[in-house]
Parts: sequence; structure tokens; C-alpha cells
Amino acid sequence: MFGKKTKLITLVLAIVLVLSQVSAFADAGNYAISIGGVGVGTELNLTMDDLKAIPAEGQIEDEYIYNSKTGEKSAKVKGVSLSYLLSEKAKVVADNAEVIFEASDGYPIDPQNLMDIKNSDLKYVLAFEIDGEQKDSITIYRKQKETGEFGTVFKYISNITIGEAIEVVEEPATTEEPTTPETPTTTETPVTPEDITDAVLFTDITDEYKFAEEAINALVEKGVVKGMGNGLYMPQGEFTRAQFCTMMVMGMNLEQKDYTGGFSDIASGDWHAKYVQAAVEAGLFKGNTDGTFLPDKTITRQEMASVAARAAVKLDKVSEQKLGKFVMDKSAYADKAEVAEWAASSVAWLEAGKVFVDITGENFEPAKNVNRAEAAVVVFRTLFK
Repeated sequence: MFGKKTKLITLVLAIVLVLSQVSAFADAGNYAISIGGVGVGTELNLTMDDLKAIPAEGQIEDEYIYNSKTGEKSAKVKGVSLSYLLSEKAKVVADNAEVIFEASDGYPIDPQNLMDIKNSDLKYVLAFEIDGEQKDSITIYRKQKETGEFGTVFKYISNITIGEAIEVVEEPATTEEPTTPETPTTTETPVTPEDITDAVLFTDITDEYKFAEEAINALVEKGVVKGMGNGLYMPQGEFTRAQFCTMMVMGMNLEQKDYTGGFSDIASGDWHAKYVQAAVEAGLFKGNTDGTFLPDKTITRQEMASVAARAAVKLDKVSEQKLGKFVMDKSAYADKAEVAEWAASSVAWLEAGKVFVDITGENFEPAKNVNRAEAAVVVFRTLFK
């Protein structure tokens, strides 16, 4: 009798153990998204309820425009910022890395770029509600980089893998092929004293760009920049790395240098070659790890800040030791965590000096492209005030 009871108890315990294991595996299968890889400090396994419980600063509610084979569509989306998850929860510290989205249906997805995910303009979001309907699987949306772009919606995402950090010297390198300006009228060419007139009047400095009018006019009078002809300055126009080199060399009154051929995408006959050489020798700019300079790549806010701060050090407006003491922890920007480590001290110092007043708002938007108005203001306030 005792033996039968023992066998029965053993059988019951075995059944309980099996059921508990089944339950554990079932719970593991209920995760909405898993985030891991060598590029994270903390691996995440999150349910839909976990995502919905993320603090408000990590949530996104917005409308996303996307393109499909049947035309342009839109979706009203609620979800969690992927940038927030990676920085605040997964503790990703790299400035750049390859990011792999894995779909549960096996659909192939091109690798994503961590810099894009951190870009606040692109707003990568893990959607748990679309057009008012609660979802049981994750769709990731991002904003379009340009109108008409495809591939901005990623469905049935179950795993996100962050690869090793991509090493950079100054700014994140890009795989895009460098291009050269086809028409000199759209580039910021050097100004000679003969180009400067006593009266400066640009007809396109609208109310939106009034904050930059003083800086623009002052830099024109100093021979640092000039307009685009026909009374136009084009304050909204994007500003390239080559153009910013020229502006800094002119603003610091540096001597142009014969180009020594240090970059694979610059030829000695290029209009910007001597300005790039002068800026590099002065320590204002560095090239990329792949041997390119990317002269026609639009400069970002954090790149511009880094160059401007180096210029200030060279002009003895701030010591390198003092500059290094400025940190983003004390910044008022809501997105201060998105500023790259290599630009942090520069951004913090310029913010403290009120250089970005009227340019930025609640967010700094470090990866945002710089326009001609913003470039003029930063150079004027850093070098001449």
C-alpha cells in the first residue's frame, strides 16, 4: 500500500514538473520582441504589456506616411521609440552599428543603421496599436528620408540584433559614393574683397530666418560667405562638409594649403581642395576610416558643433582642458542622450554659450542636417562674439 502511494506521489510530482516546464516555455513564447546581440549591454525580452508600460518619454503617437505598390498610404501609430529602448533599456553605447530586424515570417529585411535609428527625425517606432486597433505582433515604422521612399515599414518583427560598433574617427562613415557638385552656383565658393559690397540686402531672409540675418550680413561683410546671386542667400539650403571647411578657413583667416592628396574622394583641382587641406592641417576636420572625406555630404549639427569648438580652442577662446569639462548630463535638451560621445563636450560648451539660441528647441537633434542660416549663426557666434 505504501509503495503504491509513493508511486502515485512521484507520478503527480512528475506531471507538475512537466506542466511547469510547458508553462515556462509558453511564457517565453509570448514575448512580442527580443533585443540582443554583442552591441547591447542588456538583452531584452518584452511582451506587449511590457511595451505599453514604457514611460511616456519613450512612447510615440504619430501619423506615418508610407508607400506601397498600390500608392501612398498613412497609419496612425502608437508604440515605443526604438531609439529609447536601445539607449535606455538595452544600454547600447555605440554611435553606430549594424542593426538586424528579423521577421517571424522569414521575410528578408535589409540591415538598418544605428545612426538612423538614433536620428530623432526618423522616429523608428515599435507599433502595438495601428489606426486604433491593438496588435499581437510588432510592426516597425519609420519616417521617410525623402518623399516617395519605399521600405519604411517592417512587419512581424520578433527579434532585433545589434552588431559590433562600427569604428569611426570623427563622424560616422557612410557607404554612399561621394559625388562632386555639378554646378558651381550651388556651392559655397571663396569670397574675395571684390565680391563684397557696402550694402548687403538679401530678399529671401524671411521671418523664419530672421534669427540669422545679423550673422549672415556680418559674415558677408567680413568676406567669409557670399550670397547665391540675384539677391538670394538661400538660408534653407543644406550645407556640406566642403562648404563648412571653406567658411571656417575664411572665418579664421587661415592660409589656404596646397592639397597633398590625403583623401580618395578629393582631387587637387576641386574648388574645395585647398580649403579642406587647410582645415585638416588646422585640426578642425578629420577624414573617415575608409580614406574618404565626403566633401559633398551635408554636415550634421553635432559635426558642425565639434568643428566649431575645435576652432574656438585654436583661437584661444576656450582651453581644451576647460572644453573637456562640459558634459551633456547638465544639458537642457530632451534628447541629450542622442548626442554622440565625440561631440558631447562641444555641444555642451556651445549650448552653455547660447550659440544655439533660435536654432534649436526642446531637442538638439544632433543628426539633423545643417542649413546655410544655421551655419552662419554658429560660425558668427563662435568666432566673432
